[in-house]
Amino acid sequence: MSGIPSQASHGRLGTPWVYWFCVRAVVCVCDTVTGSEHRSLGIMERRLLEGRIIEQKALETPPNPTGGCPICRWNLKHKYDYTDVLMLSQFIRMDGGMLPRKITGLCAEEHRKVMECVKMAHRAGLLPNHRPTLPEGLVPKPKFQLNRYLTRWSVTSVKPILRKGLKWCKVRMPVGHPALKDNINYAKKPLYTKH
Repeated sequence: MSGIPSQASHGRLGTPWVYWFCVRAVVCVCDTVTGSEHRSLGIMERRLLEGRIIEQKALETPPNPTGGCPICRWNLKHKYDYTDVLMLSQFIRMDGGMLPRKITGLCAEEHRKVMECVKMAHRAGLLPNHRPTLPEGLVPKPKFQLNRYLTRWSVTSVKPILRKGLKWCKVRMPVGHPALKDNINYAKKPLYTKH
């Protein structure tokens, strides 16, 4: 495609090159844009046939097609936790409850792990849009106002662990869930679940 400005000068979204390119792909009938040429822009293959835009998304094959559930197929078995809310939101309803296994297609172990991660994400306030609708006239209790993202949460409680004593006489409480103990740890220190 001649006449396109170089990507080195204007390569980010929101620049004139991207807008010019999108307009040209829609206007010209003979142009075909493949996702491999402009993968960084997220443009899929587009063709203009008889005045209609037809988008074809490239189907990616999972790295482990023999896996029993979607998480096992994409080799994510021990690589997610409660902070991965984009992945967790695929397995929950709009009111925040878990979808059944027949719909999600998860195996029993991964369904249990996703369920615990969803509980922990709800407690930490990471899923604010996935709440059940309250009846009319009911005023909810005020939420915990401090930084809830980095707060330690107990396995069985909704309340955060603020302070349980000095370092030498601290009451140790389990943090996280035993189902997630096999997750990959990228830190130098080993995973410590008693805080």
